[in-house]
Amino acid sequence: MLQVSLLLLVGSIWFPGATRIAGTDGSLSFLMALFCAVISVASYGEVAKRVHRSEATLAVALLTTAGLIIILSLLSMLYTGSPMRTMRAIFAQIFGFATIPAFAALSARPNGAETLDRIVSAMILMSLATAGLVILGLGGAKFADRAAGFFKHANQLGIAMSAALPLVAARLVTSRKHRLLLAACLVAVLLGLVKSGSKTNFVVGVIGLGIFFVLYAIYLILRRQRPLAIIAGAITAPLLLHAALLALQALNPRAYRILTTQLSGGEADSMVARERLWSISIDLGLAHPFTGVGAGQPIGDIAPHSHNLFVEYFRTLGVPGVALITVMVLLVLICLINAVMAGLIAKGRTTDATDTNVMVLGTSVCVLNYLVANQMSDSFGPSTAPFFWIPLALLIAYRNVQRSLVDKSIGRVPDPVIPGAFHTLRT
Repeated sequence: MLQVSLLLLVGSIWFPGATRIAGTDGSLSFLMALFCAVISVASYGEVAKRVHRSEATLAVALLTTAGLIIILSLLSMLYTGSPMRTMRAIFAQIFGFATIPAFAALSARPNGAETLDRIVSAMILMSLATAGLVILGLGGAKFADRAAGFFKHANQLGIAMSAALPLVAARLVTSRKHRLLLAACLVAVLLGLVKSGSKTNFVVGVIGLGIFFVLYAIYLILRRQRPLAIIAGAITAPLLLHAALLALQALNPRAYRILTTQLSGGEADSMVARERLWSISIDLGLAHPFTGVGAGQPIGDIAPHSHNLFVEYFRTLGVPGVALITVMVLLVLICLINAVMAGLIAKGRTTDATDTNVMVLGTSVCVLNYLVANQMSDSFGPSTAPFFWIPLALLIAYRNVQRSLVDKSIGRVPDPVIPGAFHTLRT
């Protein structure tokens, strides 16, 4: 039941605009997340002793921070102008409880890596389906100069596409079958990102893709494997970047024009608007430093959020809110650094070890893409929050599998999880 529920959750997050209940975007995915949260925490309790201490500690720290953000958001209902909008911030954090315990539980099972791979496959298939709809201009994905797909805004589609790219790339380099199909999938997702018209996410997605392939090249160099592939990659990387820019110019001239203006030092209207939005948001935060204006509140009739993660939490939840989100981001960044280093230097040349190490690198870049994009775009909205929590939960789970493979190779019994760590979440 847990696997099926998670796969349904993965499917629902790609169509928040088409899964509305009472006019609220992403309602179906949120209901799925609530259901998954209940059964995932229960499932985690059954296998807690097989989850490594480092991953269990990180999971508890992240979910504790998320829980405190939920409490602050609920308290803000007492003084905010639109109490129901506070649920936006709560929805975004619920996905953490739905995915992190569940993925950790799945990774601790004997066939944990295979189960995680199915979830990755579901993410890739859904990204391909969404990209295909955008490219063809079908249904709600009809394209003008910005395409939102089945999201509410084009930036949200851009975040989803840029978060999916490293997953497709990681599966491409580890797959021993269907490589041409996966390469076509990578191109399709990149074209979907181009047609979204989101300049920020185009840059984030392309640079993130480059970071992943650089990390993979370092991984091969350290193991003295596939030297010809490394040389070919170094030669083709600039060509692929040029091809991506040409695709943007041909398929989305407006986005290309704005992007080149910004890169050449000029001021684009969108950047000027963001700077004004940040200034207004900071002033609102300074006017309410301890409480903020309330979770999820729009900036008058100007914008629904501040287009910056830290500014948004300062504006809506004051100093306590920005402190909590800073702690969460720092925890994630420490996790990413440790994961990348571990993925690069991890021992073992078996197929399972290689696949796991590469997926650690791929999911790390996914999470990084999301964090960077949210400094200019969606501000951790409920429609895109799953594209943070799912890759992060996958990363934690693959790290657990990675440690288990090392323990198995040397015959070591893994350190037990902190007693009662997740049991407290169940009460």
